[in-house]
Amino acid sequence: MTDLQEMMPPLKWRELEAVFHELAPTEAKKRMVRHLVEGTRKQAVFLTPTAVMTEVAYIAAAMLDANFCPSETEADASEAFWSSSASPPQRPGS
Repeated sequence: MTDLQEMMPPLKWRELEAVFHELAPTEAKKRMVRHLVEGTRKQAVFLTPTAVMTEVAYIAAAMLDANFCPSETEADASEAFWSSSASPPQRPGS
């Protein structure tokens, strides 16, 4: 049996996303949160727990970094990329 004082409390990905969304001081950063958390969630199965926590710390650092100021254009380009990447490929000429 594991020592509960050694364990972190369970946290759902959507709860983590909500925390980062609250930390993000700008709308551009708030729009990035969903993509960063989703990317980390998808890669988590291939990473060690320590590596997942490192990725989570990187997201937090990016949200809190005053020198990191993505432009609205970059955030919009990211949104377009992610929304279009889920579309099925189209046949030439369609």
